Formats: sequence, C-alpha cells, structure tokens
Amino acid sequence: MELTKVNGSTFYIKGGTNTGVYIFKDNSALIIDPGLGGLRPKKIINILDSQNIDLRAIINTHEHNDHYASCNQFKSHYKALEIMSSEYAKSFIENQELFSSYILGGKNNLFMDSRLKRKGSSEKIEINKVVKEGILSINEVNFNIIDFSGHTPGCIGILTPDKVLFVGDLLIGSDMFSKFDFLFMSDTQAYLDSLNKLKYIEYDYLVLGHSKTIISKDNSEELIDEHLNAINKYINQIIEELKVPMGIDSLLKNIILKNDLKNNYKEYHFFRSSLISVISYLAELEKIDYTLDNGELYYYTKRK
Repeated sequence: MELTKVNGSTFYIKGGTNTGVYIFKDNSALIIDPGLGGLRPKKIINILDSQNIDLRAIINTHEHNDHYASCNQFKSHYKALEIMSSEYAKSFIENQELFSSYILGGKNNLFMDSRLKRKGSSEKIEINKVVKEGILSINEVNFNIIDFSGHTPGCIGILTPDKVLFVGDLLIGSDMFSKFDFLFMSDTQAYLDSLNKLKYIEYDYLVLGHSKTIISKDNSEELIDEHLNAINKYINQIIEELKVPMGIDSLLKNIILKNDLKNNYKEYHFFRSSLISVISYLAELEKIDYTLDNGELYYYTKRK
C-alpha cells in the first residue's frame, strides 16, 4: 500500500474503496473516503505518520459504509480531525442502521447484517461539518464540491485545485461493469442528470470509488456513456416487461434472469431498490400505471 500521485498535491491509495489524499503545503492532509475499518486504516495512518503528515479533515462522498466506516479510527489517532459530508449523508452516517431499513423497507434483520460489511467502530460516527455544492476552503485551499445525487441522495464529488475529481460511486470502473451494470440508484432521474452534468465539468483526471485505474478526461466520456446506456437499457427492459401487468418481485425475477445478474441476499435487495427507483421514474413520466387485484399490486405500461 502506498500514496500514488495523481497530479500536483493530489494522491490516492488503492483499495476495495479508493481513498483520496490531498497534501497541503504545511504537510497536513485531507482524506476523501477513508473506506472500511480494520487493518487498512491502520496502514494508511502508518503511511501518513512515516511522512509526518497530519490529517486535518475527511470528506465522505456519500452515505455507504464502505466509504466512511473507518472515520472513527482516524479520529482516535488525529484528535483535531474534522469529518465532513453532505447534509443528507450526515443523517445516514450518524445513524448507520437507517441504510439497512431503507433497503429492506422495514426493520433491519440478521440476513442483511451478515452480508453488509460493517468493519469499523461500533461507536457512532459524528459529522462535524456539512458541505454543500460550491467552494469549500480548507487550510486556505479551495475545493469545489459538486452535487452528484442519484446513486444516493447525499452523493457529492470533490474537485481539487489539481483538476482531479473524486466522484465516489457515480461511476464504477469498466472492469466491474459486467457484474454491476444494473447500477445502485436511489433516484434514476437524478442519476441521469448527474452523469450528464459530469460531461461539462472541467477536470483532468477522475478517481472512482471502485476502479483499478485513474480515468483521464479523454477516456471519461466513453465510461460516462456506458453508464447512461446501462440505465437506459434497464428502463427500456422494464417498459417492455410491463406490457404485461406484473408485481415488483416477478418483474425483478425477470430482470435478474434476463441479464444473468449474480446476487445474494444483499444484492437482491440492492437490485430491488434500483428497480423501484426506475418504477418511480417511469411513474413521474406517466409511462406506467398500477392496479390492485385480489390483494396484489401490479404495474403496467400505459398504451399510447
């Protein structure tokens, strides 16, 4: 494990979740997405300490625990550390049980707990500062915070002065696309808007939460289009499937089988959540309707 330079004072540390590091002139640092708890944060702390780098701030791109769970490990080592996120992400980070309840549609259970990676402190993580879209000044250096909602409502991107843009899970690497092309979406329209927004932002490099490589601006458009095409593929499939009235779970079964989506208890519910996001999107466009019949709820595509 090592600090890998992206550009200027902006670095990252590879991992299951990639961690961004910006080093200030006074040899203090900002971390973006510290990742899960356990051994990896200890190694990151050792890297920083070996270079006399003092960690002053963490920004979490969104409210999924594989991005923020180790915050308290860093906080226990760097007492003055300031932990930041968007307002919406703050609610979920400070109340971690909300995510499972959101996914399940009710109280969390042991089946989901056994699948979710909950490596990190059992103590409540406290967000010290809420960030909003616009300029954020840390240690007299300006960072651009960008609203990238869609994957989750609280998603943000962080653009450093070196024109390196950390996008969290707005994009995933091409190497993962065959496994996860039915993207996790809380809001389909917002996700589409964020992807299109990304095309017009000035940056030189993209750092993704889950990717083996750094993406240059020249190569990013193809990846953005892959994401847009994947979302539209599932939108069109769902419209086609609902030409026959169908319940959510039957529809999800068809989508999983048609696309050979590998799943377990967690992934099934993630796919179901994304499916409901698309259903809401199509309802807002008035492309589908619903009917209740003999205690069952069916959705169907409206005839033109």
